[in-house]
This record gives sequence, C-alpha cells and structure tokens, in this order.
Amino acid sequence: MEPIPRHWAAVREVRSLPDGRELDLTVHGSSDDSPEDAQRDARERLERLVAAGGPRPVGRHDQEYYPDRRLPEELLQEVRSPDGELIGAITRNRYGAAVLNTDAVLVSDVDLVEETARDRPPSARGGLLSRLFGSGSESAPDDERDPDAFGLQGPGPRGEHHERTIARIDDFTRRHPELGVRTYRTRNGFRLLVTGSGAAPGSDRARELMGEVRSDGLYMLLCRVHDTFRARLTPKPWRIHVEPFRDLGSRTAADDIHRQWVEHYRAASADVAVCRLLGATGPTPTALEQQIIDLHDRAVRPESGLRLA
Repeated sequence: MEPIPRHWAAVREVRSLPDGRELDLTVHGSSDDSPEDAQRDARERLERLVAAGGPRPVGRHDQEYYPDRRLPEELLQEVRSPDGELIGAITRNRYGAAVLNTDAVLVSDVDLVEETARDRPPSARGGLLSRLFGSGSESAPDDERDPDAFGLQGPGPRGEHHERTIARIDDFTRRHPELGVRTYRTRNGFRLLVTGSGAAPGSDRARELMGEVRSDGLYMLLCRVHDTFRARLTPKPWRIHVEPFRDLGSRTAADDIHRQWVEHYRAASADVAVCRLLGATGPTPTALEQQIIDLHDRAVRPESGLRLA
C-alpha cells in the first residue's frame, strides 16, 4: 500500500466561485517531506477546487468525513511485513479513534439489514452464524442472547434486522467458499475481515463483495478514496463519555492538550471492546493476512466479553 502522509496543513478562505457564489472553503494538503510542503499542497488544492466550481455534494453525510481525497489523520504506526513491505498503517481519525488502514485484508462494515422476508436470499437459513444467533428452531435460547451484549434493545424489529443481517452474511460465506471470512459483532452492526480475495480497495471486485453483504455505501467510498480498507480499533469517544477529539482543535501530537486527551481516552477505553468475534469460515489466511488479523484482534479485544463501544 502507499504510505500515509506524515505532515498535514489546512488553508481556509472565503472565495468567489465561477458561478458567482461565495463559499467558506477549507482544504487540506499533505506531504511526506515537511509541514511547509503540506501547506503548499493545500494552497494548490484550494486553487484547483475554486477553478472546478467548488466541492461536489456527497449525500447524507458531511463533506468533511466523506471527501474526494484522503482525510487528514495523524499517523500513529506503520505496519510492515517481515521483509519490510508496508501492509498497513494506524491513524487517528477526526474524532480521536485509532483506525487500521490496510490493503492486505478486505474489511467490510455492515449495518443491520432492514428488508422484508421475501428479500432474503434463498439459502439464508442454517449457516454457522444463524445457528448461533439466528431465528427459528436453530436459535440460541433467549437467556443466551443478551440484547445489551450485542448492542440491541431487546426483542422487536431491531432484533429481526439483526437476524436478517446474520442470514445474509451466512449466505455470503456459502457462496464464496474460496474466501476466509471472520465475522465480528460491533456496537451497531457487523464487521467482516475477508481474506483470499486479492481485491484492491478501489477495485470493482471489492465493491462487488462489499455490496453483497450491503456494506455501507459511504464507507465503500471512503475506502476507495483512501485506497485502503479501514477498521476502527478503539472506541468512539462519546460511547465512553469522552469528548470527541475534533472539538479540541489540535492535530499536533506535540501539543499538551493532545497528549492529555489521548491519556484520558486510553484510560476510559480500558473496560470496553470494539468487536466481538462470532465465527470464522473458509481457508487459512496467508502469513501477511494473519499478521493484520492478529494486530486487529489485539486492539479490538474480540474475545474479552467486555461491553462494545
């Protein structure tokens, strides 16, 4: 994968666009060489943005989080193979969580499916995850399905969406026996780590595979923009009663306020997990894929039994 930029800079100006509109624009630049080079890059990007008529709309989420270029994120760690190949990087995202960036393993975030029964795939019954958490005669007993542990609110429509999503993931694993699939429960959905696909983050193959399990479309866009798959490794701050990092106005690790926030956030994260492992199917991962899986699992604590955040 391509290296994550080490230096970031921002330019914010009110500019007149070719169509007569005036917009308050903020553009980020990056560089591997120096902060000054990042500032120059930001200035050049601003001029190109103005000439192009301004930012394009992206839908229901804000432009800052789903832009048409890489997000400004602090580089925390590069992950290299035994022979020195860059296979991943950990960054701090806009609200403070650590995020794994990699092209060695396909990562798909899956929201709970809302669909009618007739929309279910024909073979969506009786798979590994359905036997553990599904509906019908193969369901686990109610007292083994703790709604709070899975981020649910008890019986009802949301529980049905949970089961339908499990069924869709089971169907995906049956239709792709050539792929290794590790399935995790997150606070509000699921995460799949898929090995053996060889799919680049921006490829049609990756888009097809993620589409089959109804991965969030804007998450897929973010992966294409970054040219890496992304997996959050640490809790969302507001779920552990910590003020989001973005509100502190600091992106520089040398700042005292930055270090103090990180220390507070780490302490508050001690009693929670990010994912819970539900099961794994398919061929054994390669050594490089296993290296990424091991790093991911050490961070998200999938077998700790802790509350998800």
